[in-house]
Amino acid sequence: MQDIWNNLEVDVSALPAIEEVHFQKHPIRYRAYRYTLSTIWLGIPVLLISALALLLAEWWLWMLAGAFFFLFGFSLIAISIGYHKRCYALRQKDFSYREGWLFSSMTTVPFNRIQHTEVSQGPLERKYGLSRLHIYTAGGSSSDLSVPGLESEEAAQLRDYVARKASQYA
Repeated sequence: MQDIWNNLEVDVSALPAIEEVHFQKHPIRYRAYRYTLSTIWLGIPVLLISALALLLAEWWLWMLAGAFFFLFGFSLIAISIGYHKRCYALRQKDFSYREGWLFSSMTTVPFNRIQHTEVSQGPLERKYGLSRLHIYTAGGSSSDLSVPGLESEEAAQLRDYVARKASQYA
């Protein structure tokens, strides 16, 4: 008879390393998409504030323009470095997504926790032929996963595959 009170130790060094999994990179268009977003949200304000500073000759406007210019430059560098850190892996029993270079994170969602999946696409994403895969889990919104910057066809294929695998556990 098996003792149900046993709680044996697991050798952590014998566990498979997630780093050995082959991660799929985002298409290069995703980086261009992110540059465009940064230009809209930070580049255009730099130009507008600079023009206003030229007209009004106020020192605080120049300081504000400089701050926006610094943020814009930093965002372009961050996008370039961060692009190479964003990737996903699809395995037999789970889906993993890795992102970030300054603050990095990796999220793994087992298929048996997935409630449903969907693909979304905004107007700018549509222009670049990109989509976002949303994976909703049973753990609530804090454990949901959103994977941006996928090829539209690839996102639809991933949605269907993940939904099919998740339905096996329902």
